[in-house]
Amino acid sequence: MKITRTFAMAAAVAAIALTVSACSTGDAGAPAPSGSSSLSSAAQTALDTAYTGVGSTLDDLTPAKPKAGLKFYAMSCGESNATCSAPAAAMVDAAKAAGWSGTVVDGKLSPEGFATAIRQAVAGGANVLVPVGISCSAAAAAFAEAKAAGVTIIGGGGVDDCSPKEWASERLWLKDSPVPTPFQAIGKLQADYTFGKNNGDVKAVVLNMTSNPWGGLVTQAYKDELKALGSGEVVETVDISDPEQADGSFVQKVVSALLANPDVNTLVMPTDGFLVNGLAAAIAQAGLADKIVSVGGFGSAAALDMIRSGQPGITATIGQAQNWQAWGSIDTAIRVLDSQNPAYIGESVQAVDKDHNMPKSGPYDGSIDWKSKFLTAWGK
Repeated sequence: MKITRTFAMAAAVAAIALTVSACSTGDAGAPAPSGSSSLSSAAQTALDTAYTGVGSTLDDLTPAKPKAGLKFYAMSCGESNATCSAPAAAMVDAAKAAGWSGTVVDGKLSPEGFATAIRQAVAGGANVLVPVGISCSAAAAAFAEAKAAGVTIIGGGGVDDCSPKEWASERLWLKDSPVPTPFQAIGKLQADYTFGKNNGDVKAVVLNMTSNPWGGLVTQAYKDELKALGSGEVVETVDISDPEQADGSFVQKVVSALLANPDVNTLVMPTDGFLVNGLAAAIAQAGLADKIVSVGGFGSAAALDMIRSGQPGITATIGQAQNWQAWGSIDTAIRVLDSQNPAYIGESVQAVDKDHNMPKSGPYDGSIDWKSKFLTAWGK
């Protein structure tokens, strides 16, 4: 798989370079920087909203006693994607802190892979299973089998959209949320950020993940917020499937859309994985980096490293504290097994660029000491 992906991306970048040499329309100019006197009050307000973000302090987290000696499995949506693998690893760390064993199984960015990984967890004797980054409908039959086998299934970044429902609980976010889900918060804040950076004159290509329902939530929230802000437009929406991510074919598909729309100044996507896995490099190779505000989602360590170093082709991300929410899935499991109601996890979501909200190293992790609060609640 790695050889196939690398070859596909290299071929895409080469093809893009040839296309650009024939079709380049010249430099449209870089967007105004944050705090620039040229920004309108509406643009500055939107940008400030993106940087402030939304989240909680976990001050109302009540005690919950973990059951001893359980087997925990995290079903990663795809270990090749940083926004799948990192939270899966954090869940294993949290499970071990709770006194459980922890194992990751790889969903390999495909419905067949999801089902296989879930069945591997069941065969391994899982007591608790958290699917990272997928909703129930992506592997409905396998989830039904796991539930029938007595596995407690807790949401890890998706929704239980099966009928009947198969999960013991989704992971809850905020009790009084400005948007229903953190996915929609990503899309909303992407719109606020790009509106601000472009002084209200947004011409966007939006990447829409089609393999899981949450991708559409990000996309629609972006469009809704841009409409609410009163100006800007989505020039083209590009659908991207998990198989296109896995084989790297999405890279040329996206850059071709950018080249076909020379007035575009904005590119947004639900996950940093697109940018990390070849897209940022292809944007730079195509000579588009200085023309486009390019914004991902989740705030993976790899994406933040690229932003810190000034890597062309990636401007910012909407950080979602994935380690915080990963520990939140374990907290949810502990409470469900302790016959309690799930707690609101409240992980923070906010815009991160080179000059704002950037941690010194690693992924975006929020602004509070959430780990000690979970450990205290668990009696550890």
